[in-house]
Amino acid sequence: MSERSLRKVSRSVFHDQEPQFTSSDGKEKTWVTRGGNFAVCYSQVEAGASILRVDDPEEHMMILPPLGATATVEAGGESIEADADSLTIIPPGPSRIMVQTPGILVRIMPKKSSDIMELASNADAYSDGAPELAEPDLWPEPRGGYRLRHYPLSRHADPNGPRIQPRAFRSTNMLVNILVHFHTRRGDTNLSPHWHDDFEQASLCLSGTWVHHIRYNWGSVAEDWWPDDHSHTPTPSVVIIPARAIHTSEDIGPDGPESSLYDIFCPPRLDFASKKGFCLNEDDYPLPDVSNAGEIKTGGTLMSWQKPA
Repeated sequence: MSERSLRKVSRSVFHDQEPQFTSSDGKEKTWVTRGGNFAVCYSQVEAGASILRVDDPEEHMMILPPLGATATVEAGGESIEADADSLTIIPPGPSRIMVQTPGILVRIMPKKSSDIMELASNADAYSDGAPELAEPDLWPEPRGGYRLRHYPLSRHADPNGPRIQPRAFRSTNMLVNILVHFHTRRGDTNLSPHWHDDFEQASLCLSGTWVHHIRYNWGSVAEDWWPDDHSHTPTPSVVIIPARAIHTSEDIGPDGPESSLYDIFCPPRLDFASKKGFCLNEDDYPLPDVSNAGEIKTGGTLMSWQKPA
């Protein structure tokens, strides 16, 4: 990491803002926060809400958290029933999400869904086009072609397992790491400060209270330096962590109450995706040709699952 950070963290605490979109029947309220290559759409939905996409150019993802909404999803001539605590990858083209039971629904949309990007509460932060980021080139088409792909999450959680249990899934254009929810706190002696040279990270937190520790990389001009950021962030919220910023996240408070962390990357992180067995749907999505990929652009104090293969 040799270049100065070009932008500060974008932080959205959803209940402190007015939603960026409310449906005409009032059954959907959506808050939109973007990064350079993606947007996170957090929605409060009632039964009967219908989210229609006319012709998305790329895949997008839908996360239904535990105790969240349930929905019927239609796309590509198929229909699936999506229960709470699940991830669904929705193919390009038209799609419809029809909410069956009320709750929370989160979508991750790619940059090419320009109507969503324009809604973002922090759209002005990316008026320069984010030149520091690598281009979000699509990875190879999924095996069996584009279609609805649905992944229940509870089967990948071990209640007697370690505190940190990654659950990573990738598509052609993004990767999410849906960590098993926490009931004990991380503490300040087991942190993992690191940075990404040319891609951003969104950290979506739906429960708990978090500190996303941020240290911006300095350049040679002192008046351009930004101070460290250790703000307490309530939930539900999302932070967009810029490239080149040193960062680590810590949930705070007493043990017991649940806290949750969903890390989002667009395009997919090659260091995660290339670790055999790390992405739980790796059989569905082939890797790109990495013979000329060069150095993995992540550095710092990494935990074992954060390190390249």
